[in-house]
Amino acid sequence: MTRSSRFLLPFALLAVAASLAVAVPRAAAIDPFPNTGVATLSSDHFQIHYSRDVAPCPGAAISQEKAGEVLGMAERAYALYSSWGYTVPIPGNGALVDISVDDFTTGCVPYHSIPIGTPAPLGRWDAVIAPVAPAGAGEVHLNVATGLAYHVIAHEVFHLFANAVASGTDQWLQEGLAEWAAVRADAAVGGLELNPDRTMDCVGSECGDSEFDKNGYPGWMLVEYLAERFGDAKVKSVLDAAAANPGWTGTQALSSVVQPLGPTLGKFFEDYTTTRMTGSFTSAVLAGVLPKTQASIVVASSSGAISPVTLAVNHLAVRFVDLAHGLDTDTGPCFSASLALKVALPAGVASTPYYYANAKGAVAQAFSVSGTTASLTVPWNTCGTSPHGYVSLPNETNDVSPPALDGREFTVSGTVTVDKSKPAAANEAPAGVKVIGPVVQTPTTDPAPDLTLHAPELIRVSAKTRLLRFIVFSSGDGTLKATLGSTWLGSAGLQAGNNDVRFVLPTQMLMSLRKTNTPSNVLMLTSYSPGGTQGTSVTRRVALQVVKKTLKPKRRS
Repeated sequence: MTRSSRFLLPFALLAVAASLAVAVPRAAAIDPFPNTGVATLSSDHFQIHYSRDVAPCPGAAISQEKAGEVLGMAERAYALYSSWGYTVPIPGNGALVDISVDDFTTGCVPYHSIPIGTPAPLGRWDAVIAPVAPAGAGEVHLNVATGLAYHVIAHEVFHLFANAVASGTDQWLQEGLAEWAAVRADAAVGGLELNPDRTMDCVGSECGDSEFDKNGYPGWMLVEYLAERFGDAKVKSVLDAAAANPGWTGTQALSSVVQPLGPTLGKFFEDYTTTRMTGSFTSAVLAGVLPKTQASIVVASSSGAISPVTLAVNHLAVRFVDLAHGLDTDTGPCFSASLALKVALPAGVASTPYYYANAKGAVAQAFSVSGTTASLTVPWNTCGTSPHGYVSLPNETNDVSPPALDGREFTVSGTVTVDKSKPAAANEAPAGVKVIGPVVQTPTTDPAPDLTLHAPELIRVSAKTRLLRFIVFSSGDGTLKATLGSTWLGSAGLQAGNNDVRFVLPTQMLMSLRKTNTPSNVLMLTSYSPGGTQGTSVTRRVALQVVKKTLKPKRRS
């Protein structure tokens, strides 16, 4: 009997499948789910190496998608720097530049190794460039915890471009250039110095309080100033000058670019510190950013000498002094004044200090220098809410025009002359000013200010003047509302700081104040925010001041 072909076909397929099964390797030979070993992904110019989740570096394991993102960011930076006209990196692996994603915390590196001698602990670094053959080539090692952001990757990719031209340049210039490029690429600031008074060419653990300062990154702001003043092409010229003169320092390479354009390196640095003091950059990430100050002078509210301040400044460094308006004891009206400033300059330092009022429309003003004395007289006021002024003390000495002088002391002094016939108002601060320091979260509500009342528990009022007067410290702006017993006394405006508050009591209240412990004697002061939110209240008791009568002696007959 003949079978139907529809039954024969399955048997034929089973036979073929059995024959094929003999030639297919078992799972032990090819892992269907690899979870160990180093995975690799390539793009046009880069090749990234990363660990799978079990080994060799489980702490540095990333997904294929994340690896692709890293490659994409590296290619984006590569295309940008190429468009600027910089020499492309030298690949150390055929036609591609290697990138390794590492666990810097444990020191586990899936591809090659981090250079011996890299300062420990490795966890302090976001990324490291390892030199490889041929000369000028390098591979990028990224810290999986902190090094996978575009800013970091753009910084390291620029190092590859710079090393293809001048790999032996001073580190402060290398890092300054790379951070400048990363800021331009990312359109965001990667960091700002905590120590604006560090020397510009300093690199090492002694060079600041942050890794940013210690590694020379603040040089990016000087590079940005160079680009804004003379054009982006001059940044590339500095790198080219360093390549053409291998024995030069970074300051010599910079000087060779700026001096033909007018200023000496010292004056160029001085101009930069003035721009730094005023925040007058065109860069959106630096515009309006004011530096930290290293000393403060509180200018009194009455005529007289100000307390002098002495600061030592190293070569290619600057220190800033802030001047506060009338913050000593005056809580009443404020007045116009003039401030005559003097700076005693150290011998051998041909620097010009500058003053900046930090008010709307203000510009930096140069001191007039005669010998070792710099002087300047500026308008002033005694209004405590006026923004602080600034004085810059730059030491422009450097190794291009030796000697570079360190530890040179500048002394700021002066006198204030107050004209109490001319009432004044507080200066308006410039728009968008940002001062380096800790971030304070802005409240989302409208809180009323806190009050501290500087008055005795029992306040005495003269029956003759009927004047109730006290000093109240307010944590912010707002309004003070006052009641005495059941009588409404009125309200007074509050400013941050001490406020001199006065109320004239109605004549009819005086009789009720003869006793000191009645409900009519209770003074209640309540704070309100500018938007009307009620705050806490403070109380005191008020009594009539007793005037003792003096008896005339009887005349003797």
